[in-house]
Amino acid sequence: MFGTTPEELAAVQAPRLASPRLAARTLDALADTIEAACRHGVKVSANIVIPDHDHVERVLRIIEWHGRDVIVRMLVNLEEDGASLTAMREVLDHLGAVPDLRVITAGASDQRTRYRLPDGRTLYAKSIRPVRLPDTCTGCRFNNDRDCQEGYYGVRMYRAKNGPFMIGVCIQRMDLCLPLGEFVTSQRCTEVRNFRDDETARLTALHHAPDREPNRS
Repeated sequence: MFGTTPEELAAVQAPRLASPRLAARTLDALADTIEAACRHGVKVSANIVIPDHDHVERVLRIIEWHGRDVIVRMLVNLEEDGASLTAMREVLDHLGAVPDLRVITAGASDQRTRYRLPDGRTLYAKSIRPVRLPDTCTGCRFNNDRDCQEGYYGVRMYRAKNGPFMIGVCIQRMDLCLPLGEFVTSQRCTEVRNFRDDETARLTALHHAPDREPNRS
């Protein structure tokens, strides 16, 4: 959700669409879509990137308007995560949010914390773990914190122009995409599956590990 007012939304549109009048129609259509989905029992989620303090009010408006019907997820701005994390904390403090669950996706860089608000609503804060595929990412020219801020986020499906469905593992390396049928029998698919299974085992072991006595030396 890129805007909560016609002016906000128009400001991030292409020049030919940068009209508050058109933006107002888009926001009305969005509200109607959310209402229709909820009426028919369809789960609705809203992802909101919060770059800095200037966006706090926008996020608070979305939570106020849609927080009871929509799963709201705040996302860190990867290009400026310091200011973004500070703004995210400002939102949480303003709402009196209390963390009650941490979710980690095994074999991918996605992680999120679920917060509970005083009125019972929930809010998610999403961030990125430094995760890389052990073979595919090793030696890649983007494999550094500057050029690869998202890390390995998971597989994505694309449709080639006038061609087949393709599976990719990196938003910057489209040359790594393989046709769906080829991917499922490839070493890359095996790498992704093994990496996920290994992380699942490691994270599960950490979760169930008994508490250790504190080091008193």
